[in-house]
Amino acid sequence: MHNFCFVISRCLLSMLGLIAVAGTAYEVIVMELIPKFKNSQKHETPDDPNFSNLERIESSIENKPYILRHANGGSSESTQKQNVKENIKDDTLKPKHGDTEEKRSVVAKILLAFSVYSNGKRILSTAQPKGSLKAVNGIRFLSMSWVILGHSIAFSLQYTSNVPNFASDFLQRTSASAITNALVSVDTFFVLSGLLTSYLLLKEMKKSKGRINWFIFYFHRYWRLTPIYMIMIGIYATLFNHMIFGPARPPTDTSCDRKWWMNLLYINNFVDKSEDLCLAWSWYLNNDMQFYVLSPLLIVPLFYKELIGVIISVAFLFGVTITSGVISYNYKLPPSTLGGGDPNTDPTHFMTSYYIRPYCRMGPYVCGVLTGYILHKTKGKYQINTYMNLLGWALAATCASAVLYGLSGAFRGEHLLSVEESAVYNALHRSVWGAAVCWVIFACATGNGGFINTLLSWSAFVPLSRLTYASYLVHLIVMNVFNLSRTRPFYMTDYAQVYLFLGHLFISYAVAFVASLLFESPFMALEKIIFPSRARK
Repeated sequence: MHNFCFVISRCLLSMLGLIAVAGTAYEVIVMELIPKFKNSQKHETPDDPNFSNLERIESSIENKPYILRHANGGSSESTQKQNVKENIKDDTLKPKHGDTEEKRSVVAKILLAFSVYSNGKRILSTAQPKGSLKAVNGIRFLSMSWVILGHSIAFSLQYTSNVPNFASDFLQRTSASAITNALVSVDTFFVLSGLLTSYLLLKEMKKSKGRINWFIFYFHRYWRLTPIYMIMIGIYATLFNHMIFGPARPPTDTSCDRKWWMNLLYINNFVDKSEDLCLAWSWYLNNDMQFYVLSPLLIVPLFYKELIGVIISVAFLFGVTITSGVISYNYKLPPSTLGGGDPNTDPTHFMTSYYIRPYCRMGPYVCGVLTGYILHKTKGKYQINTYMNLLGWALAATCASAVLYGLSGAFRGEHLLSVEESAVYNALHRSVWGAAVCWVIFACATGNGGFINTLLSWSAFVPLSRLTYASYLVHLIVMNVFNLSRTRPFYMTDYAQVYLFLGHLFISYAVAFVASLLFESPFMALEKIIFPSRARK
């Protein structure tokens, strides 16, 4: 069965590659080079190649003054000449009737959807539509970099020769909490998802007076995420082991053979055992999709009855907080996957019963939904008093620092959290972090972000932000290929950490660029072929 899937994966990838080559050739040769060649030929005359089309028509105007005056209602000859010249110029600038997108065949549109040339320009473009929340691009890229930083160190330690000495020394540093407690970087993505879903849906509802095609609403999200997601699962399940040549090459992971259908339905965060997670880091996608399915319950009331909508969102937030605390207390969970709890805590159920469950992770998403609603109401224009602005930034920084560095003493062994303290931390810290991130976005979007907004809105972050989803899917495959292909353990140092991080960051985004060109962007373009109304928007 595995060999059959291996063959199917190779055939599928080869077919997509061939379509990409054909689409690129069609666009570059048929749509770019041949029309340019024809136009250059058309603008030349046999007698004088330098005699322009406009000059020839101007000459004919001078020879037929009566006809032109009569046709233009008796206007002056100079005015007539000018009108004809303008019409000629307009005609030359207009696309030929046969070249319009509406006239292209379906096959041509499909080929263009897979064109590397167009998709590359689209990905690398720094252009943004009017009204974009520009700071989101920087937050998204920096958060993904933070995820790669944490994973590059965590997943390399088992292939390191000096783990006890390095780990004990590393955990003694307060600054290390930015890595050891980097799990909140994922909550930033939940904030962004909730905020953008709320902000964009409310804008659309206002435009359409509350009429939304809910089938398109859900189909777009599913189509946006699923094709490249399923392709990466296929690569991981069938080709991953063939990329590794070192002595640490693992046996074939069969979790995707058994549980891939749960990923397809976005429910694999409800498995009971960690080893049943297919593409283990995809638990985030399942949560995000589940939150998206529930999002109209929060957003639609905000559009029609603001007070009721706020009450519902606060009720969701309160329910998630209580549920997280109760589960943490019931299973006696520590405050982190790295521990930090006293001997009475038990990390056994931390991942499957708490960390990947939607009812424990929705807090930051709800914070994002409320912030998107506020931005929609204020239209991104809200001047904050200087002192209040400074107070807001101080509170956000304090809350974020408390969440991020609050466990540094526990990691050093100075104060291990009890079961009760761990339950309070697990109940609150994700939503508190989400609220701090929401302040940053709100302040930047309303012109109260200062130099922070300037940094986060840097145009170079725009294409990097577009590659975030693909880099999220591929980065652990890249890391595991590197770690498992080593012939001997390496000695970990601070310099080695930096080197690993930068290498994994660069290669992950390079691979993500290729994956986006071949798998992500084409299917996004195909959606516009399936639903032409989306293309017009």
